[in-house]
Amino acid sequence: MRDGKPQIVDAPAPGPMAGALLVANAASAISSGTERSVVARGSGSLAARAIRNPDLLRQTLKHAREHGMRETVDLVRGAAATDSPLGYSSAGTVIDTGGLADFRVGQRIACAGAGRANHAEVVSVPGNLACAVPEGVAQAHAAFGAIGAIALQGVRRAEPALGERVVVVGLGLLGLLTLQIARAAGCRVVGIEPVERRRALAGELGAELVVGPDEAEAAVEGWSERLGADTVIVTASAAGDEIANSAVRMVRRKGRVVPVGDVGLGFDREALYEREADVLISTSYGPGRHDPSYEEAGIDYPPTYVRWTAGRNMEEFLRLLATGDVALEKLVELELPVDRAGEAYAALAGEDPPLAAVLRYAEYSPDAAAVSRSAPAARAASDGEVRVALVGAGNFVRAVHVPNLRRAAGVRVTTVVSRRGGSAVSVARSLGDARSGADWQEALADPDVDLVFVATRHDTHAEIAAAALRAGKAVFLEKPLGLTREEIDDVWTAGAENDRLVIGFNRPFSELAARLGEEVRAAAGPIQLVYRVASPAPPEHWLNDPLQGGGRILGEACHMFDFANWLCGTPERVFAVAPPAPRGAASTESASTTIQYADGSVATVLYSGVGSTSMPKERIEVMRGDRSWILDDFSTLTVYGPDGERTERARGDKGHAALLGQVLAAARGERPYEPGLGAAYLAQSVALAALESIASGEPVPVEPPPARTA
Repeated sequence: MRDGKPQIVDAPAPGPMAGALLVANAASAISSGTERSVVARGSGSLAARAIRNPDLLRQTLKHAREHGMRETVDLVRGAAATDSPLGYSSAGTVIDTGGLADFRVGQRIACAGAGRANHAEVVSVPGNLACAVPEGVAQAHAAFGAIGAIALQGVRRAEPALGERVVVVGLGLLGLLTLQIARAAGCRVVGIEPVERRRALAGELGAELVVGPDEAEAAVEGWSERLGADTVIVTASAAGDEIANSAVRMVRRKGRVVPVGDVGLGFDREALYEREADVLISTSYGPGRHDPSYEEAGIDYPPTYVRWTAGRNMEEFLRLLATGDVALEKLVELELPVDRAGEAYAALAGEDPPLAAVLRYAEYSPDAAAVSRSAPAARAASDGEVRVALVGAGNFVRAVHVPNLRRAAGVRVTTVVSRRGGSAVSVARSLGDARSGADWQEALADPDVDLVFVATRHDTHAEIAAAALRAGKAVFLEKPLGLTREEIDDVWTAGAENDRLVIGFNRPFSELAARLGEEVRAAAGPIQLVYRVASPAPPEHWLNDPLQGGGRILGEACHMFDFANWLCGTPERVFAVAPPAPRGAASTESASTTIQYADGSVATVLYSGVGSTSMPKERIEVMRGDRSWILDDFSTLTVYGPDGERTERARGDKGHAALLGQVLAAARGERPYEPGLGAAYLAQSVALAALESIASGEPVPVEPPPARTA
């Protein structure tokens, strides 16, 4: 989806990645129901899309009140300009295993996952969302693995027994697959569908009875001999609640209703109570779906505890295709090469859309051209222009860094790189003539790059920054410097010959923070500082993942530790405590960290991952001599002195644009690279010491950067 409509876009192929399969698609399936609704919701002008999504509109207005119009406009423009890949069910051939032992290059596999198994020539898919295709199953049919797993999970939730009566409401693609799976489980099936040709097809596929919605309840009552259906599986889509309530009226006492399709769930209590019916929600492909540890980290659920996961559901659906218990020949009503995908989506938007469509792909032929991994150190262009490679194209980059780069003078983004390639295309497009790619090493080898701007997830920061320094580039690195002592030491070592790195500690560059720093330094005596941060986030957020984000203390509180260091000096010792982590938390989300400084100053950083999201995020209180300061969310500075109280206000800018200006000036040779490697190393040392203190219950000394060898 680009600019409110489906388009065919040339994008870089994703590169090999540990724990993910690189797959050359042979076919991908278009589900008429799901993708038609996705396209409908995302189509039209930005205003029309906003009106259809009132919750998003309310969030946007709230953001404007808190952060100002310019930042909100940047955020909305970034989101609106982002390409959204379509598709979630495909099949192809493995071209790189990502180190996964259960797969081999050349193997035929089926793939699942929105944002993963896209309509694209090459996709990158985690191992738990892929499975082998049995012999005899065509790739065009294996491409329905994810869609078939959705239907299979709906039947599993019903726990059907041999001979039970099952009603399937809605005989689109999902409903006709559900019908066949229920038949394969030994059930007797009735189908309900308003479209006549689909009713006829359901009869051919084994339904005992197929009726329209108006006669459904009476027909089911007669067919079930007044008992009612054992289970009603709803695979239709509708905005209202009538379909769900009709389903309740069709089940027997203690029967089961399984909503699979997108329908209203405002149940009539009286009918539900009278039957003591169970309503069983079915989640997509099955257990593991939407669980990052399963999907991204590759941690499977043991079959002795979770017999049927999303991946195992896909395997079973493909087995049913191989045995002939489920047939797709009559359901695929449109098959086109991928370069005619526009025709397929036009057909979906028509009055009589195909049940299912398949996109075909030519045999994959990787580019044989070798890419040099070494290049002479690049320096600024002769006209003073700074040429930037932007590595990372996530939401924060699009909302904050891209608008600032567009407004900055004397800078040209030459390359945008993202891990899977697709998101780099929309960011590159918003920056003019920038190239897009999926391999950050190519950007480092490019002599047309002066500054490497690293804004990836935290687990790759140290690797990319160290490699860029060794390649002779200047580096701007979003925090943190690294997630382990070994990582930050490696970047420090890489900077021995080239220490041109600026870390993304932007808080001191905000307008009111800079004023606070000037006034505090003009006072005398040790400083007392309290920095409170309220940053609630769902447990599944990637920042809480120790592998990707490093957790809150390493991944975000380092911002606050740097601010305390900037104001108070050289940290010497840390004592930290943390409340019990929420059940299931993978890392420390909240902690109170006290830092002692060489001159006697003391700073306490209270970082909380709980609390209300409506509370302002950050509050800084500073006391020194006979003066005090309170900086509220970088928008209000209140000063208390001997002569009374003074309040200053600003628009809440956290210093991102000012820091970028400093980075570009440093890249032109106009100023030092600050905050540099020393500041980055110390902030991360405080974070590592805080975690060690939490674990030991003892104060921990802050490890300074290693001495440089002469």
